[in-house]
Amino acid sequence: MKYGQNFEAQSVPQWRAYNVDYNALKHLLKVNTTKNQGQAVAIPGHVDSALYMFEKKFFEELYNQHDRVELFVSSKADEISRRLHHLEKVITRLLQRCADTSDRPISQKRREKFAKYDNQILKCGDDIKNLHRFITAQQTAFYKILKKYRKWTGSRSLEVRFNSEVLDDSKSFTKIDLEPLTSQYSNLLTILRSSTPDTSGPATPRTISRSSASTPISQPPPQTYWNEYDDGSEAGDNEPYTIYVNSDSTFPGSKMVGLLVSHARVPMEKVKAWLSPAPSPAERRPLIGNGGGGYFAQQHNNPVDTDAEDDAYESSSDFPSGYVAHYATFPSVSEQKYMRYRENVLFRTCLGTFGAAFVLLLVAGLLVATGRRRLRVEVDCGVVTGVVASVFFAIMGFACMLARTETLGWLHRTCVVVTLATICMLNGMLLVLVAGNTLL
Repeated sequence: MKYGQNFEAQSVPQWRAYNVDYNALKHLLKVNTTKNQGQAVAIPGHVDSALYMFEKKFFEELYNQHDRVELFVSSKADEISRRLHHLEKVITRLLQRCADTSDRPISQKRREKFAKYDNQILKCGDDIKNLHRFITAQQTAFYKILKKYRKWTGSRSLEVRFNSEVLDDSKSFTKIDLEPLTSQYSNLLTILRSSTPDTSGPATPRTISRSSASTPISQPPPQTYWNEYDDGSEAGDNEPYTIYVNSDSTFPGSKMVGLLVSHARVPMEKVKAWLSPAPSPAERRPLIGNGGGGYFAQQHNNPVDTDAEDDAYESSSDFPSGYVAHYATFPSVSEQKYMRYRENVLFRTCLGTFGAAFVLLLVAGLLVATGRRRLRVEVDCGVVTGVVASVFFAIMGFACMLARTETLGWLHRTCVVVTLATICMLNGMLLVLVAGNTLL
């Protein structure tokens, strides 16, 4: 079987995109060293300009392939090293917490942490083995392609040059030493497994009955209660709860009607919020303690040490920046993204409509100032059309402000109302001028 057919199998399949392009190199070599292919044929034992030019071109292609593979190998080795350093830090903190609470039994939540970190360390070990396998496969690929070049051209100069300048260089990926990573992985795994608590539970205590000393009677287990610390959610640390609601519609189209009603209530709720009195700061004052002091302030300043870890190398399931994690409540992250997008669109639309209203107002004013007497009817029609369009855009901008669900400040509201009033007043003045010119 040819090497190009099982090259991906010998390498790491999930990293095949970073392999040496063995088939492309072989095809380039075949085209330039085969007769009747429109290329200069290299004659064994003769050095000519065609062979020299092709050898220079082929060396550059091999060098580029080597650099691409070297970049992936170095970045992958750095990634594994950073993951192991991160696991070493979090495991050290976990062991320190366990040592501080050695007088109490290990909770189930911390037992799950030991198992999770053990699994992550094993994944790092698998990546180290895969990286060694990947490097070996790439070395073999370069060896095979250089051997084909020597066989098909009869020249050994390319092989000697590539080995001396590239593969034998200390910076080449073929010279990378994975022993420090392997040693770090083995030591970390040994430390974790030697410190992992025994998963077997304590033996059930037994008592001796007074009536019969020979018959042991097992004591019933003590009654325990669920608590968030020991029996937390199985979804993982700091994972939000999710509430699934299955609402059955009572009639066809009820969801659409409910959506329309909810959107219609938004402007009315805005107006109601404006007319309602502002809450006094004294209403939000705590009932216990003076000025936020006392028991609750002490708890806020000295939070209880929890097992929340910053699993930076776990997954990309963290909440994006700028969003709030809601526990056991709506909205979700997708809904928050939609709301932010909707607020931005309404704000920009409000600015755009007011800008269009002022532009139309300016155009109508210019028509009134520069209109000809012989085209008075046409000018007046244009002015009336511009006034109507300007007022329409101003009302649209005011409606966009009312449709926003974000709580707006008094300055924002005042600017919008003043802008609407200014546009309406100026348009009214233009209509008065038009009516005066037409002697109505």
